[in-house]
Amino acid sequence: MKGFVLLTIILFQVSISSSSLEANNGLSVDLIHRNSPLSPFYNPSLNHSEYIINAAFHSIARAKSFIFIPPHQNKPDHTIVTESRGDYLMQMFIGTPPKKIIVVADTGSDLTWVQCFPCKDCYFQNFPLFDPFKSNTHHLIPCNTIPCDYLYIRSCGKAGECIYGEEYGDKSYTRGTLRTETVSFNNTYIGRIIKYPNVIFGCGYHNYGDYSPNAQGIVGLGGGPLSLIRQIGDKFGKRKFSYCFLPYKSKRTSQIKFGVDTQKNRSGLFTTPLVQKFPSTYYYVSLERISVNGKTFTPKANETEGNFIIDSGTTITQLKSDLFYKLKAFIIESLGEEHKPERYPPKPFELCYRDGVVEYFPSVSFYFADADYGLHFSEGNVFGRFGPFTCLWMLPTNIGHSILGNYQQVFFNVEYDLDKNTVSFAPSNCK
Repeated sequence: MKGFVLLTIILFQVSISSSSLEANNGLSVDLIHRNSPLSPFYNPSLNHSEYIINAAFHSIARAKSFIFIPPHQNKPDHTIVTESRGDYLMQMFIGTPPKKIIVVADTGSDLTWVQCFPCKDCYFQNFPLFDPFKSNTHHLIPCNTIPCDYLYIRSCGKAGECIYGEEYGDKSYTRGTLRTETVSFNNTYIGRIIKYPNVIFGCGYHNYGDYSPNAQGIVGLGGGPLSLIRQIGDKFGKRKFSYCFLPYKSKRTSQIKFGVDTQKNRSGLFTTPLVQKFPSTYYYVSLERISVNGKTFTPKANETEGNFIIDSGTTITQLKSDLFYKLKAFIIESLGEEHKPERYPPKPFELCYRDGVVEYFPSVSFYFADADYGLHFSEGNVFGRFGPFTCLWMLPTNIGHSILGNYQQVFFNVEYDLDKNTVSFAPSNCK
């Protein structure tokens, strides 16, 4: 109990074992797509069509986790925990002595969590479990603390420790204890490890569902109070982070950067407000119109504000059904009657053309609130090969809002500013 009292005092006094100059210069960490040739999990036998079909169905399953009904009142400062299904992986060190782990970078979750030993009911992973009792710097968080109160599903353990939990629309779940621990990253700005003591994270002992064996957990990058950027952002003088995703076949690493301005002097830059909605985890923006070769259509009049979630963990963008079928119709109209789409496209895709039928596909752009410029997609962001077809790589959804997936974010520098409550986009080669 004495340890609990001490922990309560230091809980939010997260510090960095580096000079202030290093902190002000920010943090840069490599991101690797799980299917990249650089990934330790690269499977050369997985062909492009297999990857795309897996990504599409995983995106549909992921969307179900956004159907969230809290067990308590709708407090906007509560936190969300998600499953480890994302595409972009990052290396993290946890504990003292540090243990290297591979985690998913996830803007759709707040809580950073890993599977822990002894795991009573866990999914298979290709690495040893993290054992918190072999670390000199781990502490349990008591259940009568503010961090524990941030959790939607919580309870008290036999020793008074905080128990977290989360359940998803696809019946998967994660449960475990809330703790603090030293978390470290290899800062590519300075070429060495930087430590962040007393970071709040989850130690998962009961995890069930369609989880990836190639990730040991996630780094929560959402907008809620327990996310990593909320915990360490003040050490950089600004709570902001950015990433630039490369295609999954790239032989270069993508980057995620914390605490630095990455949009200076970029052409095609636009900024749009983040809309504060329940739950605060998700990054909501307001999609005002969609353009196909300059011809536009809009969402329903009462469905504009905060109607779109930007998500790093979803691969394929999903549009609310009414928007999707308008987009599909506009594309078909733009291409004309001489270009006939496939009558029975491969599922789950809804619009495909046999290779060679279309030489040039129409340009597609999304326009957001208060933005001077649109999100102008390249053809490769929107249309792609699938076997003998070229298909529209977007899908319809009925979950209540649209989701911008990471495939449509490739070759854009995306910067989240949690102090100004904005997100900005700019075309980039990710160098």
